[in-house]
Amino acid sequence: MGAVLVASAALVLAFYLSGSRPRNAGGIGGPGEFVSWLQTMLQLISTLATVGCAGALLAAVVLLRIEGGPLGVQGRRAVRDAGNAALIWAVCAFAGAVLTAALLLNTPVRLLRLRVDDALGVPEVKSLLITGILVLALAIGIRRVQTSSAAGLGVLVAIAAVVPTAVTAYPRNESYVVLAGTALVIHVIAATTWIGGLAGLVRYGRASRSGLPIVMERYGQVAVISAVAVVLSGLLSAAGRLAAKGGGWGSIPGELTHDAYGALLIAKLIAFVLLTVLAAFHRARSHDDLLDRGRPFWRVVGVELLAMALTLGLSVALSQTA
Repeated sequence: MGAVLVASAALVLAFYLSGSRPRNAGGIGGPGEFVSWLQTMLQLISTLATVGCAGALLAAVVLLRIEGGPLGVQGRRAVRDAGNAALIWAVCAFAGAVLTAALLLNTPVRLLRLRVDDALGVPEVKSLLITGILVLALAIGIRRVQTSSAAGLGVLVAIAAVVPTAVTAYPRNESYVVLAGTALVIHVIAATTWIGGLAGLVRYGRASRSGLPIVMERYGQVAVISAVAVVLSGLLSAAGRLAAKGGGWGSIPGELTHDAYGALLIAKLIAFVLLTVLAAFHRARSHDDLLDRGRPFWRVVGVELLAMALTLGLSVALSQTA
């Protein structure tokens, strides 16, 4: 709950400080400012549900893996949680498709039934519907999973589900936009894995006290790879987005310092630096602290998770600002 509140506060604060909060851009007869805010909050909830689903699946497949055998108690718990998170994710995707159609077609939600064909022709709407269908299938199918290898199929479905919305974030065909769109797909997958993995560690890792050092070692490997991918892909994606806004690579410095997107990007970079410092700090703590819930190690991990929630809120604000 704390992570949800932090992410929501970061999103709203970022909007107001950057002057890019959702507004009623449709005029009289349009969907209204409330729909804009509701669509944004649904995107945030969807992002948090995505992280929760990914974290639970990662815990079942990697962190709590039992070689050649069925899922353990915590693994089955993780699979159930993944199914619940996937259901929330699917509901947000379908509802988001309706609200996105209303906003992009400048049509009240109650009148969208008259423009179904137009709505289905909008790329952003189609991507949300594809995501919703994939995630709904995941929510239904994952509940029957009994082994980590079968849960691995759920990971593949979850990865496939985050791709459509990332791809449609860059609709134009300039070279820098294509590069940025590709980088964004990698960025979303890597960030979801990193943050979801930490959430899975906090929720399931401490319950398996005897195997916690192994779980920590596995998460450390995942976190390092994910963090590197997040940095590289994030820089490429941001550079492409700024180049698209300014009309070329040479416009990046100006856009970075004089645009709301640039301001939010700098804030996200600061949050990322905070994350890496916290990660390095808690990784340096003695493993003797692992089994003690009250020791500084776990308090630092909790703070790191809240910092990740802050970063997620800024990420949603960035996606709405561009």
